[in-house]
Amino acid sequence: MAIRDIEKERAIFAYEKVDEAVANQGIKQSEYKSYCKKIPSLIQTNGLSATFAFIFSKNNTSYTLIYNQVDEWLKKRYNMNNVQELIERLINLDSTKYKKVTIEVLALFSWLRRFAEGRISKDS
Repeated sequence: MAIRDIEKERAIFAYEKVDEAVANQGIKQSEYKSYCKKIPSLIQTNGLSATFAFIFSKNNTSYTLIYNQVDEWLKKRYNMNNVQELIERLINLDSTKYKKVTIEVLALFSWLRRFAEGRISKDS
């Protein structure tokens, strides 16, 4: 698949997921937006597995939604095992695949952040 096609697919997915967050009455939209902005720096500072272990440990609807959205994307993009929990799959990746998945997740968050900033007002 061409890079442009992957980028387009990523953008469409992210737009749909931000719309899902906006429509979800149980989500604090400002929190979701804030997390979409914060998570990439957490990944770069702490690593993908540590960041998602942190997200997994939180009992928070916005974090849970983001965790599930990333899980859905990685399953779609890499045909990842549907049985294991996302965090299990991440910690069991070899280093080459781990780097690829990290880059992919950061690219997805680039789109999530943009759409969250555009779709969610400061008042939400």
